[in-house]
Amino acid sequence: MLRLELDAPFAVCRTFTAGWYRPTATFLTPTAVYGLLLNIAGIDSRLREEDPRHDGKVPASLTAPGLPAVRIAMGVRASRHATDDEYPRVQTIYQQLHNYPVGKDAGIDVALARGSKNNISPVRREFLSDVRALIYLDAETGLEDRVRHGLAGTLAERRYGLPFLGDNQFMLDRLIEINSPPDDQPQAYWYERIDETAESPHERTTRLTIWIDRADLSRTASALFAPASKPATVPPPNAWTSINPPAPPPLAPKSERRHAP
Repeated sequence: MLRLELDAPFAVCRTFTAGWYRPTATFLTPTAVYGLLLNIAGIDSRLREEDPRHDGKVPASLTAPGLPAVRIAMGVRASRHATDDEYPRVQTIYQQLHNYPVGKDAGIDVALARGSKNNISPVRREFLSDVRALIYLDAETGLEDRVRHGLAGTLAERRYGLPFLGDNQFMLDRLIEINSPPDDQPQAYWYERIDETAESPHERTTRLTIWIDRADLSRTASALFAPASKPATVPPPNAWTSINPPAPPPLAPKSERRHAP
């Protein structure tokens, strides 16, 4: 098992929405943590259009087949004096969304725009600030070792890009392995899965994505989670989330494949 401690000034975990309001989950999602750890381990989770395994039906990068199965537990790192300030804060920024509408009645007249984009709308975007988390990874020894080498900068293979949390401008401040003795292990308010057997409401309940299917969003999986009321060193059983990527599909005949130009 790999125990990690993470600090990040900003993060974002988008829900699947479009339009002028772009919300975020109130904590890190299992999918975001999984992608971060794969990046640290030098494993590219994307299947590009030019890859022969891409069926060409969706003009976008898909999820690569054969990704490793893992179990992940996540929690807000607890300080000695529990306060609401330990949890990430949801912040909001406003930006201008520029586009070129289609049709004679869309936007304003092009001549009046004098060469500028003729439709500008305000967009509200949420993000998280002051993320302090514990991440426990239970995976095959080979993957855990790759993450350790990635953190130490001794990974033999090149890694794509830089580690970030939901936006390539949201870099990490710190991601380290916890090697302290058992009596000095940090505690966390572990995010536990909430199901239909829950007898009462849970504070800070949020929906977190467990797996994202880029080709068919109907197969994207998510669940309700809420932090435990008391901090603990060891994650409870229902704080563990299993991520089991689907098996690789059979390779399509060459005549049926379509490649990006």
